[in-house]
Amino acid sequence: MRRHGIVSLMLGIGMSFDVTGLAAEPMPAPAADYRAKARAAQGVEMSVAHHQGQVRVEVATGNLPEGMVSLIDLNRRGMVVLMDVPGMDRIAVEMEMPPGFAFSDAGRQGTHTGTGEALGEACELWRFEVKALNQPVESCVTADGIVLRTTTSMAGKPVVLFEVTELTRGPQDPAQFTLPKGMKARKLPSSMRSLLPDLVR
Repeated sequence: MRRHGIVSLMLGIGMSFDVTGLAAEPMPAPAADYRAKARAAQGVEMSVAHHQGQVRVEVATGNLPEGMVSLIDLNRRGMVVLMDVPGMDRIAVEMEMPPGFAFSDAGRQGTHTGTGEALGEACELWRFEVKALNQPVESCVTADGIVLRTTTSMAGKPVVLFEVTELTRGPQDPAQFTLPKGMKARKLPSSMRSLLPDLVR
């Protein structure tokens, strides 16, 4: 997946990069259980679910026949990625998020710029600076902390980095936020870093 797609993914599920600027204040964190379908840049389709600070992200990619599943702990600030490796069974790789990422928690900072609407819901607009894009980014966040849309501007044109297309609030099965029975996560060996260049560089 291209770096732009990874950036979109991380922004969309409620994360942001380091923020600079005046009047920064805490942004809302996800407070409700939910499941959503979303679309990122380059047409990347994904499914996102949240339960008590745990996030499951399923991304379909042409390089991975079964796609890639990320289990993210917003409180611990870590993640486990389930993926297929050529010549091997599906593995689970444990890693910290790359430097520069800040999680959707009480420490996430942004600038409240007004109100908006997405997917038929009212939302608060939050603006933050993204060093990786060298552009300000704006997210539309619901009262219960769900990011519905993230946009920026490139070459003077508006670009949608992430947008929720379907959203259902309701209890989620805690089991889907844990590894399959019998599978253990391993640390990412340096020899495998090239498999996930946009996540670990």
